[in-house]
Amino acid sequence: MAQFGIFAWFSYPLPIKERLQRIKQAGFSATSLWWGDEDRAEKHRQPELARRIGLAVDNVHAPYGNTNALWEDGIEGEAYLQTLLSCIGDCSLHGIPTAVVHITRLSIRPEVTRIGMDRVKRLVEFAEQKQVNLAIENLNSIPHLDSIYAELSSERLGFCYDSGHEHFIHPNADCLSRYGNKLFAVHLHDNCGDNDAHLLPYDGTIEWDAVRAKLKACREIPYLTLEVDFKREHPKSALYRDLSAAEFLALAYARLQLLA
Repeated sequence: MAQFGIFAWFSYPLPIKERLQRIKQAGFSATSLWWGDEDRAEKHRQPELARRIGLAVDNVHAPYGNTNALWEDGIEGEAYLQTLLSCIGDCSLHGIPTAVVHITRLSIRPEVTRIGMDRVKRLVEFAEQKQVNLAIENLNSIPHLDSIYAELSSERLGFCYDSGHEHFIHPNADCLSRYGNKLFAVHLHDNCGDNDAHLLPYDGTIEWDAVRAKLKACREIPYLTLEVDFKREHPKSALYRDLSAAEFLALAYARLQLLA
């Protein structure tokens, strides 16, 4: 059975060391890290810090900005490609197995283009060279995922399933049945189908019994990972507003136990 993980950012503004310590104390076996460029020196310390605390690093989440530019001619698309290539290289440097990437925005979707497919091909080839898994996350991107997986075949090219994005943006896509044989990672969170609320499982309207059944039929992964980032202004945040970080993490762990 998969062990449990949670993203290092879980809505409580604590120093990274304290967040990782609390994750470990709550019983989690792994974490995932944000790999933005806000503080380059700090992010390069985090993988070893997590391991010293006793947490595996399941994956890093590549930064995203104008992700749609990947499919457009111009310097913005090349710049975003270089950002993703750098993230893959950093995964190799730190012994992190998987880079999770966005290839479109959550809302507006670009056309599938030749230049975009060629850029994704460069990402896959670099991931093969560095022996890092490239997990493409579902946003507003089902036609792009279909095109990529139809054209490109690699053991290093796979899928990151985001339950909240599916429920909110493409509830009929059935991503786990569609791409489950390529699964490298999961971002598990809930919403009510009206926005990307990043609630704990069972606090929205996702049918988690169905998710559990589909996950069992997918490629086996080492960690069931939560990506919870509840917005405090969201009405549902009242469920958590009075909880301490330790209480929230204990509840998060219990929800994964219920799901598993």
